[in-house]
Amino acid sequence: MDTIEILEAIGSDAGLRYASTEELTNLLESVQATDALTAAIASDDTSLLAREFGNNTMLLPQIVQTYS
Repeated sequence: MDTIEILEAIGSDAGLRYASTEELTNLLESVQATDALTAAIASDDTSLLAREFGNNTMLLPQIVQTYS
């Protein structure tokens, strides 16, 4: 499984969604998740995952609508 698939599985499984950090870390190690994902979960630092996805900053466009 790649990182996106693992994150999707965690998010869609209610038992995993609220699992402890230790439980998730053990799970990630058992499915051979990337070091970045395992470290991000273990340290609760999502910036570690940013490197895996290329450090791309996502900026949302600002749209202003006015009605007259």
